[in-house]
Amino acid sequence: MTEAESHALRVVVADDDPFTLSLVSGGLEAQGFAVTSATSAEEALTAVARVEPHALVSDLNFGHGRTGAALLDRVAAEFPWIGLVVLTSHRSPELAVSDPELIPATAVYLVKSQVSRVDELAEAVHRAISGQIDAEVIREDDVPTVTAAQAEVLRMLAEGASTRALAEHRGTTVRAVETMLTRLFLALGLDTGENASPRVAAVTLWQRGGIRVRRPGT
Repeated sequence: MTEAESHALRVVVADDDPFTLSLVSGGLEAQGFAVTSATSAEEALTAVARVEPHALVSDLNFGHGRTGAALLDRVAAEFPWIGLVVLTSHRSPELAVSDPELIPATAVYLVKSQVSRVDELAEAVHRAISGQIDAEVIREDDVPTVTAAQAEVLRMLAEGASTRALAEHRGTTVRAVETMLTRLFLALGLDTGENASPRVAAVTLWQRGGIRVRRPGT
């Protein structure tokens, strides 16, 4: 897609990481898009109402407040003509947010580590605007997989939850959670030996987007 074809197309980019926000916004501007940046879901909603963009590119995890999934759901309901692009660190949305079911089926899903050129992002924006959301699915058999329940536990570990906090959240015992954590670490291929730090290793793997969620029947 050429710069001329992107000219005058307005895009709102939402990400709470300043470096990523600058990189994505600058890259799309270089492709000819008119970009408005936002650092939170609430700020993005305000920008969408004000700018009336052709597309919204959003991260999923904004830390506190409304998630990117809820943002996309709200925009899809109130502005159904806007193209939606998810740009996240995680191969599976369950690893990023607790409400992945809110992500509209019309959204184009991109993983940051798999986008090597800005024109790939620009192409995704054009596909979202035109409604052509289907893209080639890249299978990664060497990427460790977890269940949806394990993904929830992993998200909470990344937020600093203790074993007791996990037990209270899940309505079970500390011992049951310890067993679940051991199974999670083994699923991720991590060392659970006496001198190992599997919690730290699991969170690091999560931060790098090196995990995906197993789908039913796979």
